[in-house]
Amino acid sequence: MAQIPNSNTLMTLIAGAGLLAAAAFGANLLSSPAAVTQLDDRTLRSLTTDGTFKSVQGDGSRAIHVFLSADCKFCLQIEPEFDQLNNVTVYRHLLPGHTKAGRLKAIDVWCSDNQVGAWKKIGEGLVIQPAKCSDVAAIDGNLVLAKRLGLASTPSIVFEDGHVSSGMVSSSNIAARIALSTPQ
Repeated sequence: MAQIPNSNTLMTLIAGAGLLAAAAFGANLLSSPAAVTQLDDRTLRSLTTDGTFKSVQGDGSRAIHVFLSADCKFCLQIEPEFDQLNNVTVYRHLLPGHTKAGRLKAIDVWCSDNQVGAWKKIGEGLVIQPAKCSDVAAIDGNLVLAKRLGLASTPSIVFEDGHVSSGMVSSSNIAARIALSTPQ
């Protein structure tokens, strides 16, 4: 007769299976190329700066929209790449995340007096002060907008010409794509 495992053994097995699944997903994510799409003009017109927080590099004459989640490792790692860009306004569309912890971090960032600073602190692995505010509908609105645009992963960068790059992208690749998408 087979022995029924105790609850500690079951929890260990479940946790181990979860780690294996996460490792397999991560390996697949790292080995697959970044998804690239093109938004049509009608869809691109639905992209607004509502519900965003921004930073301006140089004169800010060119713009990119970045869809981010606090649950996304690459969303946090891509931030220093934006700091290396010239003459760009970075509009960040913060999404609610996939976990309760991710949503709470998103709310803390959104409610912060310095949203960009709070976001960068999270990216550096620092803890930010919990912030309280009553209007966090923008975070959920960003998720609706991302779905309307057809964005399926984070980070996703939308350029002025509707080109979308998903995944980790270097500052040099972002700058090259901005140059291609900027109207002459």
